[in-house]
Parts: sequence; structure tokens; C-alpha cells
Amino acid sequence: IEIVRDRKTKEKAPDMRDAIITECFRRGLLVLGAGPTAIRMSPPLVIDKEQAQCAVDTLSAAISSVAV
Repeated sequence: IEIVRDRKTKEKAPDMRDAIITECFRRGLLVLGAGPTAIRMSPPLVIDKEQAQCAVDTLSAAISSVAV
């Protein structure tokens, strides 16, 4: 997931990416930084729909809390 400040200009936002990773960790979701502004998710090989939805919801909440 590439984190940018503006969808049109594609201005990179490494500080926002780092804040999102920290917020995900605080909420119990482990995600990885990839490159200067991307977030990588590495789910287990076996994951059910409920677990995947929980990860998506947690990531969404973290992004919403940081991108104010």
C-alpha cells in the first residue's frame, strides 16, 4: 500500500507511513514498511475471512486516525 499526501500529485509521505505502522502495532496488527512510503502486509498462509476482515478494519482505523 503506497502512502501519499495527495492522490493527484503523488507526493510521498514517509512520516505518515511510519505513523500508520506504529498505530497498527499499537492496535495489535503487525505490518511492515517497504521502501520509503509503502506498507507491506504479510498474512499467514492459512487465514480465515474473519481474521482478514479484522486486519483490514484495523488498518483502515489506523489510517483514519493518522490521516487527519
